[in-house]
Amino acid sequence: MDYELGDEQLVGKDELANGPTFEDLAIDDSLSDLQRVTKYVCSNIALQRVIHVKMLQETARSVGFQATCDQLLPLLEPLVCDVEYVVRQHVALQFPPLCRFLLEVDPDTGYRVLLEKLIPLVTKLVSDEQHEVRSAASESLVEMAALVKPEDQGQHVLTIVLPLAHDDDNEQFRISAVTLYNGLAEHFGPELCQQFCVPELISLSEDPVFRVRKSTALSFSNVCKTAGQELSRERLVPAFQRLAKDDIWGVRKTCAECMVSIALALAPTDRGPLLIPLFESFINDSSRWVRMAAYQSLGPFLAALEKDQITVELVNHFISMATTAATQLGGSGEVDIKFHCAFNFPAIVSILGASEWNKLSPTFELLHNDTFWKIRRSFAYSLHELARLLGQGITETQLATAFDSYLHDVQDVRLGAMLHFADFLENVSPSFRESYLPVLAEFDSFDNSTKWRFREVVSGQLAQLCRTFTPEATFSVIYPLVFKLVTDPVAVPYFMD
Repeated sequence: MDYELGDEQLVGKDELANGPTFEDLAIDDSLSDLQRVTKYVCSNIALQRVIHVKMLQETARSVGFQATCDQLLPLLEPLVCDVEYVVRQHVALQFPPLCRFLLEVDPDTGYRVLLEKLIPLVTKLVSDEQHEVRSAASESLVEMAALVKPEDQGQHVLTIVLPLAHDDDNEQFRISAVTLYNGLAEHFGPELCQQFCVPELISLSEDPVFRVRKSTALSFSNVCKTAGQELSRERLVPAFQRLAKDDIWGVRKTCAECMVSIALALAPTDRGPLLIPLFESFINDSSRWVRMAAYQSLGPFLAALEKDQITVELVNHFISMATTAATQLGGSGEVDIKFHCAFNFPAIVSILGASEWNKLSPTFELLHNDTFWKIRRSFAYSLHELARLLGQGITETQLATAFDSYLHDVQDVRLGAMLHFADFLENVSPSFRESYLPVLAEFDSFDNSTKWRFREVVSGQLAQLCRTFTPEATFSVIYPLVFKLVTDPVAVPYFMD
C-alpha cells in the first residue's frame, strides 16, 4: 500500500537540521497493519504519526468492527490533541470514512459510537487554533452530519456550531461557524434552519469584522434553499442587500460573486425584482474588482432569470463585455471579461433566441477572431451549438467563416473545431456541406505521430460523417480515411492487446 505524504511542513527549521535518521524512519515489516498503526501513531516522529494516521480507515476495514472499536478508536483521543497540526489535520479527515464503516457493519452500535465518541472528538478539532485543522474538521463534520438522524441534529451537531458563532473574542471561530451553517443547512432541515441558521446568519452579516461579513455573504445559498423561498425573500435577502452595500469593497465583491447562487435559491418571480438593482449597483461600483466580479457573473445571472425579466440594459451590459467594459477594466481584466463573454455567449443566444441575433451578431464578429487564443478556443468548442440554435442561414453566412478559420488555427483552437466537426456539418445544407469534403481529405494527411490526438478525434466521428454525407462522398473521401485510420500505427498496439 502506498501512503504518500503531501508537501506539508511537518517540523520546524531547527528540527530539520537535527531530523530523524534513516534508522528512525524504518518500519518493522513483521508487524500486521493493526500492530503498525497501534505502534507508530504513538511515535515521537511526526512523519511516522502522519503516515499511520492515514492508514486508519483501511486498517479498520481489514481488522473488522470489534477490533476497530477496541483498539483503533482509543487512539483517536490523543491524536486530536497532537502537538503537530498536520497530524491533527489528517486525523480530522479520517472521521467520515471511519463512521461510514462502523454504520455499514453494525448500524445500531455504529450509530451510538458516532454520537457518543466520534462527534465529540471532531468538536475539539472544529475549534482548533490552526486554520488547516479547523477547515478539515469542518468538512468532516458536514460529512458526518449526513449520517446523523434528523431528530439528533439539534442536540449533537447544531450545539457544536452555536458556541463558535457566539465567540466574540475569536473572529476565526465565527468565520468557521458561518461556513458550517451553510454546509450543514440541508442536514438540519427546514425547521432547525429557520429557527437557528437564519437568525444566526443575519446576526453574523452585521459583524463588526469585515472578514466575518465577507464569509457570511459566501454562506447564504444553502441556508436560503433549506429555509424556503418565502423566508429567504423576507429575511435573508434584506441581509444580503445590506452586505451588497458594505463599505468594504471585498464584501461587495463577494456578494457579486455569490449573486447567482442566491438567485437560484429564490422563487423565479422574485429573482429579477430583488437582484437586478443589486447587479446594477455592482456594475457601477467604484471598485474595479467589484465591477469585474459582476461582469464575470452576468452570463449565469441572465440564465437564472425569467426571460421576461431580462432587461435591455442587462443585454447591453453583456454586449459591452466585448467592447467598452473590457477596455475600462484594462490589462488582464480586459482579456478575462472577453473570455467570460465568449464562454457564456451560446447560453445567452439560447435564452434570447435567434430572433435577437441582430443584437448579438456584432459581439460575435468582434470576439470570434480575437487575438487571444483562449477566446477563440471557447467559440471553437461551441460553434456547433450556435449553429443548432441559429439555423442554416446564419450558420452558412456567419458561423462557417469562423469555423473555417478555426480548422487552421493553433492546436488548442483547432482541436475544439475538429471535435465537433460532424455536429457542425449537420446544421448546414447538403450542398454547403459538400464544400467540406476537401477538408476531410486533408485529415488523411495527418502522418505526424505527434498529431495522433487529431486522428483520434476524427475516428470518433466517422460513423456520424457517413450518415451526414452522400453515399458517393462517403465512398470517395471517407472510406479511404477509415482505411487509413484502421491501420494507424498508434491504433495497432491498442487492437493487438
